Amino acid sequence: MEGRKLRCTQQVVVLIRHLRRMKEYSQEYMAAHLDISQNAYSKLETGKIPMTVDRLCEVARILDIAPTELLAEVKHV
Repeated sequence: MEGRKLRCTQQVVVLIRHLRRMKEYSQEYMAAHLDISQNAYSKLETGKIPMTVDRLCEVARILDIAPTELLAEVKHV
């Protein structure tokens, strides 16, 4: 179960990184809007620290995408 969780998390953070780059938002921009440090945001985006559902919703709002769209992209493995 834990391995599947990690793979799902990785898929979501890769998509978030892709969307952030497409919008040309920096990690600093995202961090400022989340009221966290750039270092903390980097750890979220690389999956080094877990992303809560609340944080996922905040990130989705900044990227102007529904949280369900981020999760819909997860491929079951």
